[in-house]
Amino acid sequence: MAHEEGENEGNDPLTRNERRRLGQILGVAELMTGLMVLATIFSAFATWRTSSIARWIYLASERPYVGVESVRLDDSKPNDPRVTIQYRNFGHLSSDETVIDSRVLIDGAPIGAIDRLRAGILSPNVPHYIYRHLPPGKYAAIIDGKAAFEVEVKATYRGFDRRRLCYFERFGYVADAKRFEVRGGTSHCSEAPDWPEIGVK
Repeated sequence: MAHEEGENEGNDPLTRNERRRLGQILGVAELMTGLMVLATIFSAFATWRTSSIARWIYLASERPYVGVESVRLDDSKPNDPRVTIQYRNFGHLSSDETVIDSRVLIDGAPIGAIDRLRAGILSPNVPHYIYRHLPPGKYAAIIDGKAAFEVEVKATYRGFDRRRLCYFERFGYVADAKRFEVRGGTSHCSEAPDWPEIGVK
């Protein structure tokens, strides 16, 4: 039996030290293979993440942005004061299915009906206007700062990817400065106020 073991050792081309060294090399190779697999996984994740970020940046930049450019009072016509709302698409692409709602409030109470304009397609950077007529008897009180005057504008529209996009902004008239200032707003559809359909023109 001892003779046979000796024969096997004699036929083995690798010594014990060489076998141990080969095992160490194979162990290092397995470790390196595992690290390469992990590196590939992390690289794939980083590529996916970069692609996702690039897509969202593209969607955020290449889309319509409907909003108000300015709000001003106009008393150029006798006994017919009005507020002029200039709005436009500030984005790079046209908006579609655009609907603009506006209303005016004096001392917190809506005056007149909600004005609904089905604008449809809005090309980029083209100014558009909404005119809201005011009670002549209230105009002087607004100008003198004796009546609080606010204008609210709400818009819903879609971009090229058919997402529903929203805009809402509230403007308050500052009599001392003779101008309108922003008093709140949102671009989130879920945060825009719900107005009653009753009274929509």
